[in-house]
Amino acid sequence: MMKSLKYVAAAGALGAATALATSPAYAQLGIGVGVDTDVDVGVGVRTADPHPRHRHETYVYDGYESGHWHTRHEIRREHRWNARYKGYDCYKSFQYSWEDGERVRYDTTFCYNDNGRKYEPDGVRATVKVR
Repeated sequence: MMKSLKYVAAAGALGAATALATSPAYAQLGIGVGVDTDVDVGVGVRTADPHPRHRHETYVYDGYESGHWHTRHEIRREHRWNARYKGYDCYKSFQYSWEDGERVRYDTTFCYNDNGRKYEPDGVRATVKVR
């Protein structure tokens, strides 16, 4: 009795899957469907930069290449807690970059959490324009 119920359920599932799989083909052919199948598709491209013609090249300032985080000292993992930033083994870091079409320097602090992942605490980044 159980095997026959399984066969009936399997046959029903197979029939439902077949009906669902063939319904798009019937819709494309217009068979049995009273819906207009003419569909227009448009594709657009947006860039994150509002001025896509402005290309920001990397530059070197004071011996440091832009686009990379730099530290003044070697990073040592000693598992030392910093209560101010609420993290372990915090260190200062800086990066030269672009902001609103102008060269800038970001100064910040990075720390490590309990799992050993590096993160930047909230509200520690300072931005200075570079001439």
